[in-house]
Amino acid sequence: MYYNLQAIILKRQIFREDDLLVTVYSLERGKLILQAKGAKKIKSKLAGHLEPVNLCRLEVVRGKQIDRVIGAQTINSFLKIKSDLLKLGYASYAVELIFGLTKENHQDKAIFELLSKALNFLENEEQLDRLKVARIAFGFKLLFFLGFDPRAKNGSSFRHEISYIVDNNISLIASNKEILEKLAKISNLLNMELEGQLEAQIQAKNFFKYV
Repeated sequence: MYYNLQAIILKRQIFREDDLLVTVYSLERGKLILQAKGAKKIKSKLAGHLEPVNLCRLEVVRGKQIDRVIGAQTINSFLKIKSDLLKLGYASYAVELIFGLTKENHQDKAIFELLSKALNFLENEEQLDRLKVARIAFGFKLLFFLGFDPRAKNGSSFRHEISYIVDNNISLIASNKEILEKLAKISNLLNMELEGQLEAQIQAKNFFKYV
């Protein structure tokens, strides 16, 4: 049985001698772990498409233990993100959260669209302050879509700001001066919430200590 996916590549790792295991978040089926046979070979037509952060169309065949990618076409490789260390750090943060907080084989169109829109925002935005706010917006929105409503849990002075983040799009949130002024404190609150759900530290956040 064959099926097609529109998917964002989250992670890939070596599997056996010439293969890769690729973790994707797809529009149709949510998070999946797929095998890409021969993708490590120099002549492989798959490897270039299966780079982390790429948005791809994938052709997949059912396997007994794991499904296999047999065809791939890049829709957007987000070259501006990959050529900018800061943007790549923000993208890695988003990908790490999706990888760590979502379940396999659980479709959620809202989460796919959140990640896709966040990557498009990163690709086209140049203002540092707006990038910082967008990172916070992504984290709170992801918590909300996963059912961990941050508004219900926080009876703090930031409840109004969190509600605004949950209810609006990333581009609009990134222009909100009130959120920017309180960014550091809101960011600390978000990290506590996310790491509580992950039960681990967010590795990508260490990058932001140096920018």
